[in-house]
Amino acid sequence: MSSIVPGPKKKLEEEITAARSGAKPLDASALNPSAPPQQELTGLDDWPGPLRTAVEAEHTRLTALETNRRKTADRSVPALAAALDTLLSDLTDHLGKPRLFGKPAATTADPEIATFLGIPPEDLATPAGRGDHRTALRTLKQLRSQLKDLSETPDHDRLTRLSTFTIRLAVATEAAPASIPALAPTALTRYTQALPDPQWTNTFEQKLATWKQTLTR
Repeated sequence: MSSIVPGPKKKLEEEITAARSGAKPLDASALNPSAPPQQELTGLDDWPGPLRTAVEAEHTRLTALETNRRKTADRSVPALAAALDTLLSDLTDHLGKPRLFGKPAATTADPEIATFLGIPPEDLATPAGRGDHRTALRTLKQLRSQLKDLSETPDHDRLTRLSTFTIRLAVATEAAPASIPALAPTALTRYTQALPDPQWTNTFEQKLATWKQTLTR
């Protein structure tokens, strides 16, 4: 016996007929009622392209997981990994290029951005030195390598943690670029040491709200 009751079945047939005649585009969710339409993200129009792409890709993956569509979530991983890799590459350029030659330029750590990155005040007492920046660059390279592995063998818990960290650091770079040379090494160290970070347990909506707030401060 069909599990589709006459009402919904008839409605679906009408939708398909209308689509074939060109009278109305077919809603993909009508073909798969178990896959609810994804809520559209708003307020990202002015965001840098790579950052917006990463946020949208993460939203797609998490929405699929929340609606028990693991295969869909797995298929979204390569696009997310590519977007995050672009952000990490940009962060590497931002952190590394000014220090190829000569003495590191003096930088000031913005306290608000430090808090946004989960860095406690006591961790700002010692400024980042040349060795810290070299370590940070190596860590960024390692994170990009991890993304390649995760793209081939998805681990969604690890991806959530890595995407949250990468997007947040990219947001901080966009909001306060002058502070990143002082803050990124500490943020990367805390990440590799798996120190507690409140954003890891926040919902996507909560994270997005803090990202938007930081970019518009």
